[in-house]
Amino acid sequence: MFTLDNTEGFDQRTLDKMNAEVREKMKKYDQKSKDYKKMHADVEDEIFDKYCFEHFSPSMKF
Repeated sequence: MFTLDNTEGFDQRTLDKMNAEVREKMKKYDQKSKDYKKMHADVEDEIFDKYCFEHFSPSMKF
């Protein structure tokens, strides 16, 4: 789950969207599966990377 405590640069509204996407994608996996935690982590990584790319363009100059 994405929170203000474990992420930086995202507002609560965006974090809520990210968490909703994770929940939606995880619906297709059996929670009792031995690989469920790994799949959840993989889905979270996928969503996080997607939002990082959308919100923090690599072409931005810091």
